[in-house]
Amino acid sequence: MTAEVQNKSNYQRIISLSPSITETVYALGLGDKLIAVTDYCDYPVTAQDLPKVGGYTDTSLEAVVALQPDLVIMLKAQQKLRQQLESLGIQTHQVDNSQLLGIQAGIASIGQRTGSEKQANLMLDAIKQQIEQVQAKVNDLPSVATLVSIAHYVNDEQLDTVYVAGQHDFYNDLLKIAGGKNVYTGTHIMVPSVTAEGVIRMNPDVIIDVFPEADDHNSDMDQVKRQWQTLTSVSAVQSGRVHIIQRDYASVPGPRVFKLLPEIAELLHPEINWADTKTDD
Repeated sequence: MTAEVQNKSNYQRIISLSPSITETVYALGLGDKLIAVTDYCDYPVTAQDLPKVGGYTDTSLEAVVALQPDLVIMLKAQQKLRQQLESLGIQTHQVDNSQLLGIQAGIASIGQRTGSEKQANLMLDAIKQQIEQVQAKVNDLPSVATLVSIAHYVNDEQLDTVYVAGQHDFYNDLLKIAGGKNVYTGTHIMVPSVTAEGVIRMNPDVIIDVFPEADDHNSDMDQVKRQWQTLTSVSAVQSGRVHIIQRDYASVPGPRVFKLLPEIAELLHPEINWADTKTDD
């Protein structure tokens, strides 16, 4: 494996090809080794000043090569780009952040690859503690039937197509740990979409609509609320349990996404005191 030959402590010119990877690299204390990121990497703030090499689907091979990186960290699905880079003698490392276990494995593998195992282990221990704290509070409680919305068209009076958490993503994992049960049970589509009629048929007791922080979208939250209120026969609407989460980490499957755990758990089980499970932003 030619991509593994370099001494892991010697990487000085790292390029990240995902916001979640950029967040991880900084959290591991390697921000000073980053020389470029994607157009969408805006956390932490210092990442915004780094050179950009495009996005997930339009990464500029020429820009990456011109920067002469000694390591490019990318997502598992970017296989063609990996092959191109390695054919040019550029070392790569891939991670899969589609589920929570993959996010944790990515932290561990990036730490191992870069000689940052100690910091990676500290992060993973904190994540494990967060998970265990939430699980301990909800283990004996009934699961709450929940729909997690991750994208939909907002600028309309009616709710039309909604992209929701499926059975194979990190939102579904968060939901299960937090004491919820995903009302979308299909297993064949990674990012399923449902109509308003589909939401009515699934009839969730809680709806959680996930948005990035306000600066990263143009959606009118009052309009979003009005859209959900049109589904008058849905249990979550009738009981006032439609919740909107706006966080800068809410759509980034990196180390901070685990902060959603106590937030989601509190929405599902408001009768419990969650103060001791929350961390500072």
